[in-house]
Amino acid sequence: MSVLSAIYHDRRFRSVVFPLLLALLWSLSTHYGWVSSLVLVPFSDLFVALKDASVRQSLLEGLAATFGRLLQGAAIGICVGLLLGLGMGMSRAFDRVMGPSFHAVRQVAVLAWVPLLTAWFGNGDLCKIIFVAIAAAMPAVMGAYEGARNAPPALLEVGRILKFTRFKTLRYVILPAAAPAIFTGIQLSLIYSWFAAVGAEYVIGVMSGGIGSVVVGAQEHFRTDIVLLGVIFISLVGIFMNKLLKRLPALLFPWKTRI
Repeated sequence: MSVLSAIYHDRRFRSVVFPLLLALLWSLSTHYGWVSSLVLVPFSDLFVALKDASVRQSLLEGLAATFGRLLQGAAIGICVGLLLGLGMGMSRAFDRVMGPSFHAVRQVAVLAWVPLLTAWFGNGDLCKIIFVAIAAAMPAVMGAYEGARNAPPALLEVGRILKFTRFKTLRYVILPAAAPAIFTGIQLSLIYSWFAAVGAEYVIGVMSGGIGSVVVGAQEHFRTDIVLLGVIFISLVGIFMNKLLKRLPALLFPWKTRI
């Protein structure tokens, strides 16, 4: 009983209870025909599809294409976001000029940009990359802004006493103090970029490839097995990214975890 009690009270066990129940319900539903094969297929069909070299190739190539857009869009969005956020955080005059416009734009849902972006840039790679960049920029701006604005006044005063230039103040005072907040913003930017990169392939167009395009194409051909595999791949990548990004702050900023 003590072993069973230990397993029951283990957080890792509790975290998998609900997924296991869903998997059991999935298995029973397909086995007894409670749902159509267009909705769910047996687990065995997923393994059969995964053994098909062409299916594996399409899924892996789709992931590679999506990641390519994610990296390009996130790089643009994060760079622009950090520059804008640091500028607003360090300069009250710049904040008064740019702040109201940024906060107004921030209230617009990312998907609301799709009609304008497709009208301006079509529905190819460029449009998707810009869409990802917009999604990535918002958290990066807020992280850099909050980090720079909340830099310890005592350290800023030391910089003034030492007659630091604006660049030296940024390098030796603001960036070290703001680094955890900036990194948190970058974490959110990368997570939102993954959502945006996959979502763009659903809502903007599927012709340029990507894992979302693979899923949509499989849906049009009534290949529920490939659709489910694509969704599982997307979920696993998102979970992996989230866990990796959660572990990085403890490695980069160990003093924060000890406070």
